[in-house]
Amino acid sequence: MTNIQRTEAPRRLAGWVAIVGALLAWSQIGLYMAALSGDLAVVYKPAVFLSLPAPAHDLFHASLVLDTLGFYLPFLVIGGYLWSVMREEHGALIDMAALCIVTYAVMGITGDALLFASVSPLAAMHAAGDPAVKAASEAAWLALATGAQQGLWIMEGPVMGFWALVMGSAMRRSGKPYGLLLMLVGFCYAAVFVLGVLGVWSVVAQFQLVFLVLLPLWSLLTGIALLRQRAR
Repeated sequence: MTNIQRTEAPRRLAGWVAIVGALLAWSQIGLYMAALSGDLAVVYKPAVFLSLPAPAHDLFHASLVLDTLGFYLPFLVIGGYLWSVMREEHGALIDMAALCIVTYAVMGITGDALLFASVSPLAAMHAAGDPAVKAASEAAWLALATGAQQGLWIMEGPVMGFWALVMGSAMRRSGKPYGLLLMLVGFCYAAVFVLGVLGVWSVVAQFQLVFLVLLPLWSLLTGIALLRQRAR
């Protein structure tokens, strides 16, 4: 295998993963909204959420799978590729950023897995009718949902923020496209973390909406750029 082939294959893989991941991420947003009928606060109302019909819970399950496939797993591939091509020029900061993107993916997938595994059993317990069991299922769901969304996913802020700001800055210095957009994503993640720690949840939701749109957009544009890039 020639040197060009060795560099071409990872670049193309990262490009396609970035594009497909972006499309899955946007699909996840649509499924999540459909599962909750547009009312995102329902997740924190266990009596209402666990009483949703089975098709709504199925959509919720699907949205969690797409969340993993759109917002987390692709960034192990994209992050790994960018690390391999940027580390020689930018040094230790890129190594630190690589550790952060791995941590981000692990935290996000953990949150998805906990909710995915819990929805059906807790909904079945809630439907059983016994008041004590129903109350226990509601308490368990509220703890899990709060732990995932206001715990694990809020704590993604520092690691994803660091990766996006460092990698975006390095991309700009290297003349690669969309570095500034990635830095904007990093700022939004960092802002969500700070606002979440302060408990300003109404503002957190607005910043989350921004990066939920911009992160897949950056992934899509970067994937297209990678596929168009000529091997040197």
